[in-house]
Amino acid sequence: MSIQSRINNDAVGTPPELGTKQVGRGAKIGMAVLTLAILIPPFVTTSLELTKLSRLAVLVLAVLGVNLLTGYTGLISLGHGVFVGVGAFAMANFIDQGLSLYIAGFLATIFTGLIGLILGLPALRVRGLYLALVTFGTALAFPPFARRLGTWTGGVSGRNVDNDAFAPPAFLRLDDHVHVWRYGICIAVVALWFVIIRNLVDSRMGRALRTVRDNESAAATFGISVRYAKAGALAISAAMTGTAGVLQAILNPYISHADFDSFLSLRLYAAAVIGGLGTLAGAIYGVLALIVVPAVNGALELLDSDAIVFGAGLIIMTFVAPTGIAGLFEGRGRGKSSTP
Repeated sequence: MSIQSRINNDAVGTPPELGTKQVGRGAKIGMAVLTLAILIPPFVTTSLELTKLSRLAVLVLAVLGVNLLTGYTGLISLGHGVFVGVGAFAMANFIDQGLSLYIAGFLATIFTGLIGLILGLPALRVRGLYLALVTFGTALAFPPFARRLGTWTGGVSGRNVDNDAFAPPAFLRLDDHVHVWRYGICIAVVALWFVIIRNLVDSRMGRALRTVRDNESAAATFGISVRYAKAGALAISAAMTGTAGVLQAILNPYISHADFDSFLSLRLYAAAVIGGLGTLAGAIYGVLALIVVPAVNGALELLDSDAIVFGAGLIIMTFVAPTGIAGLFEGRGRGKSSTP
């Protein structure tokens, strides 16, 4: 340990190693609780309840996609519900071509990433609120546009997806427990994306994205291509959100353009902000807020609309905890580690 570090330790009164251990212990406890929360439901819940939990996992993935673009890159997107829809419709069409579940899901993810890149390149010419308006305009235009693509989206009535494509492998003997199989697929895919994004944000590209977010001029000075960094983040974010659409098609074989309206995009963005932008755990906290707030409102009968309560909560969180729920936990951990 350097002399300067010892001086800082004496001034604070607590070795930095202690704070690191506390944070590491808290992370291990959190992972243990999360693991139990994932493994226990298939044994104690009904098929309907497990399907609802699967949809929550899908929602977490969609919010994580918003978080990558807004929290780590600084680009405000109010149109990510569009990518959920593109992923779901692409999945349905690839399944109709006779492709397997895994190949169809992979191709739908890549296709959504390309669509996000195509739609995003012109939008990246604008910044801040202008980019938010462009993405929100896309969210408003998507449902009526999808309604006119009858052969691809089913038009006004929507379309069905072949249920046989989602049957579990025979060796698992889950023919009578298809909901468990689908829950397992959702959890595995979401966990895979979390690992990918965690490695991404810790990589050189992740550092470049954060530099672009904090100061584009400084990023350009360091030789970072701001345009390519933004385009890459948008493509990955769209692909991730498209995967959420793929999983939604697995859980609900009926897909309609009405499921991907502008309110879905606003909910995803609000959940990312409330959970905590720029943190992986923020996606989980944000989705929990989406569930807890309406439940509390229903129990206490505060207002007749959950949207009003959630909107009020978003405004309050902006003033009370601008860094989101994840920021509250992080601040508490720092406070403990620096207590003499």
